[in-house]
Amino acid sequence: MNLTTWNIVLRYLQWIGLAIVVVGLPFSNFLMSFGMLWLAGVLVCMITTDLLSGISIRPRWQRFTGNSNAIALTVLFALPVLGLLWTSDFNYAAWDLRMKLPILALPILLSMLEPLTQGQFRALIGLFIVAVISAVMWCLQVYWTSGPDIENDVRKISVFISHVRFSLLIALALGLLVRFAHGSAQGRLLIALVSIPSLYFIYVIGSVTGVIVLVALAMWMGVRLIITLQNKWIKVGLALAMVTALALTSSAIYRAYDSYFHVEPIAWNSLDQTTSRGELYQHHANYPFVEDGHYVMTYVAWGELYDAWFTRSLIHPDSLDARGHVLKGTLIRYLASKGLRKDADGIAALSNDDVKAIEQGIPTINDGKKHGLEKRLDRIFFEWSNYRAGGDPNGHSVTQRWEFWKTGWTIVLAHPWFGVGTGDVKASFHQAYIDNHSPLQAEFRLRAHNQYLTMWISYGIAGLVAFLIVLCWPLFHGYRHDVVMQMFLLLASLSFLTEDTLESQAGVMFFAFFYTLFTSKRSLSLAELGRSKSKAARPSSDAKSRK
Repeated sequence: MNLTTWNIVLRYLQWIGLAIVVVGLPFSNFLMSFGMLWLAGVLVCMITTDLLSGISIRPRWQRFTGNSNAIALTVLFALPVLGLLWTSDFNYAAWDLRMKLPILALPILLSMLEPLTQGQFRALIGLFIVAVISAVMWCLQVYWTSGPDIENDVRKISVFISHVRFSLLIALALGLLVRFAHGSAQGRLLIALVSIPSLYFIYVIGSVTGVIVLVALAMWMGVRLIITLQNKWIKVGLALAMVTALALTSSAIYRAYDSYFHVEPIAWNSLDQTTSRGELYQHHANYPFVEDGHYVMTYVAWGELYDAWFTRSLIHPDSLDARGHVLKGTLIRYLASKGLRKDADGIAALSNDDVKAIEQGIPTINDGKKHGLEKRLDRIFFEWSNYRAGGDPNGHSVTQRWEFWKTGWTIVLAHPWFGVGTGDVKASFHQAYIDNHSPLQAEFRLRAHNQYLTMWISYGIAGLVAFLIVLCWPLFHGYRHDVVMQMFLLLASLSFLTEDTLESQAGVMFFAFFYTLFTSKRSLSLAELGRSKSKAARPSSDAKSRK
């Protein structure tokens, strides 16, 4: 094999390595790691070939040192390295460094490998979109072929990666598809065909994160379109349509919230004190838990409730229902949702179907009627109502995050300037939970679930500022008008609000890979240069904006 053929083979192997990474993003952590190792092997082969051919490798290194965005990203890896100076748990620090290794490796690898052409870049984006929609369809077939029990935790249908991370990838894939395919009728048809199952998946799993990033992305695209339009009447019409859509969405959420929490005011001292059979009621005024427009912990007669339930069911109220919750809690919530008292009369008013629903763990009469995002919204309302009434936050993702953030903020206040160091984050959270007498059980005492807060906790205010600078760096160094880069940074920034995105392999690879890919220099291939200078043959507007 001559040198020219070998170099062509290496370029193909480089593209295969990139393809493995983009396919691995929605499917497999292993594929992501394998793809990065593949690229490292290709780079070693390229450098070896250069040396054997008497070619200096300095231009490859200069492509890295001359790319300020690539260097800026490596600063994020410098933070945990510097954080070793004031840490005490080096085992955890070593784990953290291994986790963040792609932040260092990918900018160097993609800079020193051969630059992608516009055609290769678009093919890679296309492969990413195909991988994401393939994963979506696979997850949907899991949903369609599973039994009704899947509704207990529908997020399990995201079988490859976390549903939160997957929602982020779906949003990016849809945004990229709109960016590159909106210019033709076939492209717009493709956008519709991909969007329908993707949006349906987001609805089915009830991903609030997915909805937020998609709405933010749509609003951002709408604003960009309004700015570029020349016809002022179309501008006004589109602006009114966006405002109306946002207002209708906000109104629907408010109506759902008001319907859930609105209860008629009651005089606690004037409530009936005994049942029709003479047992004393318990009215928990100190636990004003509201659900579906009803106070749950009023008119509770435990003795009658237990005795009457034994005549309707073989499952003991103190045992677990089919969803793993204590059945008496489900029973009380279900009775409240029907406006019934928690006594013998209330149990007698239940139908046989109601009894089966309670045994199956269905907590309200409305729960079985709702699906997807609507059900998820109700569960968020339940978590918040329970929490503000003084209930247990354990096992509830929203209220647990509130506990994470409160605990993280106490650590920030104790170490505002330099943080706790790379390895002491986990230990600091553990101690803060103890010091704050957190209601969270040990299994739920996790880290901040907010990347900005985690950066501050780990490396202090200077580390947080450095992180924000790196995040915004491309917008001030060649990519201010780059639609793709703006889109990616918007989605990444939003994900950092509710997730420790850079504390997991999937999150690190997502951020480091696309940050590097979108800021890598691209060129036209010889075939593209040979074409007529039509719109399709020229570099994208993104590329022109970086010249």
